[in-house]
Amino acid sequence: MVDLTKRADTAQGAIISLLKREADKGIDLGEITARVVVAIDYSASMQGRYANGEVQDLVERVLALSLAGLDDDGDIQVHFFHNDPFPPQEVDSSSYSGFVDRWRSGKTMGGTNYAGVMKAILAEAGHGKKGLGKRLFGRGSAQPEGPVAVPTLVLFVTDGEPFDKDATKKLLVEASGKPVFWQFLGLGYSPQFLQDLDTMGGRVVDNVGLTSMQDSKATADETWFHAVLEEYVTSWVPAARQAGLIA
Repeated sequence: MVDLTKRADTAQGAIISLLKREADKGIDLGEITARVVVAIDYSASMQGRYANGEVQDLVERVLALSLAGLDDDGDIQVHFFHNDPFPPQEVDSSSYSGFVDRWRSGKTMGGTNYAGVMKAILAEAGHGKKGLGKRLFGRGSAQPEGPVAVPTLVLFVTDGEPFDKDATKKLLVEASGKPVFWQFLGLGYSPQFLQDLDTMGGRVVDNVGLTSMQDSKATADETWFHAVLEEYVTSWVPAARQAGLIA
């Protein structure tokens, strides 16, 4: 069984290292917090990564990130998706062992759509169509809602492009005024579509990060945590504060 405490210490070290790097430039980022969420592709092409334990390892790393002090709840929300999103699952230190195999037992893999699970995550975070009386979609929906104390950090894990590219781009632009950052992790690929998401214009702030790994399970913990945290900590947090999205 993975040592969650050791991994949480490594995650905390990555956060401290990034903060120190910015402090050396004269930038004080203060306290970094987040509600940690992971969205995981359940399309057929991901079969091998589920079978070899890579997806379970991803969940454990994200949980360790939560336990590192980034998220004071000590648990994470896991959103699996294929053509459609599945109901979210809560994972903590008492339920993580064997979680992925238990969840996927009897479930059929499908295709790949991003927008549905993104809408579900935004709604659960309180930034969906009914959040604060404002519509996520429609005129002026990209405008900030006002600062929140704890933003949402979404690690979005996928190994392929979605069928709903236009809907995904539209949603991310419209959600750019929300206190939610989308860190994409491309497994085995980094296609033009994900690069396009990372460089889209028309947003309140750049709310998308991108990193890719051939095999995340084979990536050292320190390298992994730095890769998924760097843009959130050093770019999005200061930009979101300046835009009035987070306190």
